[in-house]
Amino acid sequence: MGATTLVAFDPMCSYSGPVRTYYAGAAILRGSCVSLAATGVDDTVHPSGTTLGAFVGVALNSQPTVGGPVAVAEDGNEVTVMMAADDSAVDAGHWVMIGAVAGTVIEYDPAIGTHAATQDTQATGPIGKTLKDSVAGAATVGSKVRIRIITSPTQTASS
Repeated sequence: MGATTLVAFDPMCSYSGPVRTYYAGAAILRGSCVSLAATGVDDTVHPSGTTLGAFVGVALNSQPTVGGPVAVAEDGNEVTVMMAADDSAVDAGHWVMIGAVAGTVIEYDPAIGTHAATQDTQATGPIGKTLKDSVAGAATVGSKVRIRIITSPTQTASS
């Protein structure tokens, strides 16, 4: 398994849900998962990662300028997202969550025993359900999978 470097790509949004404009808190690439700033800065998103606030959707345009506008596909939209590894495989009907590589996803395993450690390190719940099987990536470009965005409350393990 090779780690992914996020690259801009067409998320092929179906526009079956809302699209909202936010401000970029950091450089954002088209197709990346984005989250609110951890400090709760109004209307500001960053590429999703393990230490950010709530996931809001998938960027529909690249925005290299901090403070510049970025259109985000939100709940209900069908989009293609990049997985955190080039050989990730996930079947249709499975859930995904934010990956360790900023802006990417990994498969969410609902079995408590197997996902607890991953959940602790990712600090996120499921963000969408896959609609198709993933398509293998190449070199450092992650595999891609089509999802319906379904946000949920952020979940953390109990202490």
